[in-house]
Amino acid sequence: MKGFSTELKVGAFSLVILALLTYMTFKVGGFEWVKKKGYILYAEFKNIGGLDEKTRIKVAGVDAGTIEKIQLKDGKARLVIRVNRDVVLYSDASVGIKATGLLGDKYLEIKTGLTKPELKDGDTIKNVQEVIDIDDLVRNLSGVSSNISTLASALSESLGTPEAKKALKESILNIKDITAGLKETIAVNDHKMRTTLDNINNLIASINDLVEKNKEPLTVTVSNIKDFSASLKTEGPDLVANLNKAAKELKEMVEENRPTIKNAAQSIDNISKTIAQGEGTLGKLVKDDRLYESVNKAAEGVNKSLSAVDRFRTFITFQTDYLTKPKDAKGYFYVTLQPRPDKYYILGIVSDPVGSVTTTTTTTNGVIVKEEKVEQKIEFTAQFAKRFNNAALRAGLTESTFGAGADYFLFNDKAKVSVDVWDFSNDEDGAKNPHAKVGVDYFIFKNVFLSAGADNIFNKKRRGAYVGAGLKFEDEDVKYLFGTIPKIPGR
Repeated sequence: MKGFSTELKVGAFSLVILALLTYMTFKVGGFEWVKKKGYILYAEFKNIGGLDEKTRIKVAGVDAGTIEKIQLKDGKARLVIRVNRDVVLYSDASVGIKATGLLGDKYLEIKTGLTKPELKDGDTIKNVQEVIDIDDLVRNLSGVSSNISTLASALSESLGTPEAKKALKESILNIKDITAGLKETIAVNDHKMRTTLDNINNLIASINDLVEKNKEPLTVTVSNIKDFSASLKTEGPDLVANLNKAAKELKEMVEENRPTIKNAAQSIDNISKTIAQGEGTLGKLVKDDRLYESVNKAAEGVNKSLSAVDRFRTFITFQTDYLTKPKDAKGYFYVTLQPRPDKYYILGIVSDPVGSVTTTTTTTNGVIVKEEKVEQKIEFTAQFAKRFNNAALRAGLTESTFGAGADYFLFNDKAKVSVDVWDFSNDEDGAKNPHAKVGVDYFIFKNVFLSAGADNIFNKKRRGAYVGAGLKFEDEDVKYLFGTIPKIPGR
């Protein structure tokens, strides 16, 4: 490109970069240049668990479409799904959210179903499998575990008093007496119980024999009735004798063990009265309000932990500006940590073409010589920001010096007007006043923005304009990018 000016070279380079960014945006974002193919279906979820627009849809592990749009309807997430035309789904098809990849990327899985009729354009998939958030379950367990020690202390205090120990000892002795009485009763009446069971078995055998001999239909002639009467007359006395014998033995067993049964009933009645009066271990547990307070505190801790995790967001920003005065490019890399909507922290690295001035003083033969050296180096930014409605104030370290700034957001945060002032010690090359910058950022797409403004307006030597472009991603966007990068096939 011999014969072209430096400005023309930089301008051509900037146009090439913008063209590449635009192509990457359309490629990664899944924008279609021609008319979209396939048909539209709908599905509603209570919680989509991190799904985003343009997320892939899979049937049996094969890509079968994308999520066109995500809407909020009646407190539910309504997904607009574009399914490839060659994929046939039936009325009992089901849809669910699955995870894949090392980063836990989410995708929408559809099972085709078998029952006709087929789903057509505009139909809704009614069989929805809601996502189960394992992270929420883990956080619930960790929150509840912090209160287990309180519950254990309450139990220890209830069991540690002399009264509780005495009541527990009495309860154990009562149970021991009951079991001993039952054991003695079984041992004494073991022979009688065996005899009774034998008699019952004989009775059952006699009944079975009687049924076998008389299972002919009763609609036969009078001769069959006479045979039945004769059989009953022959075996009837034996049956009556067995029944009388069994009843007599059961009555004798009950009479002999009446005192033991009475003592057992009285012991159970004493235990229930002790619990109702709040005495003993079980009584203290029933009457102690601290158990309810411990469970209530555990639930409050779980709610606070879940709310804090849901609010935390992370943003990553890449930006390049072209400065007209130094006629050079300036690069930025920022990580923004936002624990709450009205508070966030900015950490960044800046490659500044306008270096700082370092002065070295030497004395040679009584002559003082001052040497100034301009260093171009990597600079760091660390700021705290507080937002008030559409305005935000920032303060902290700006390009390795103290600085402050303010932002005003427009069009639902799609545009931003910023003012920054730093370098109050005038360390930059040719600086006589602090470095001041005023500019505007505007998002042309979800993750792509353009920037322009005036730079170093307080220093005439370095005063000029700047234009640039950048990319801004949230942590969920980064996961989506890694999930959509094509794999390199192995040999």
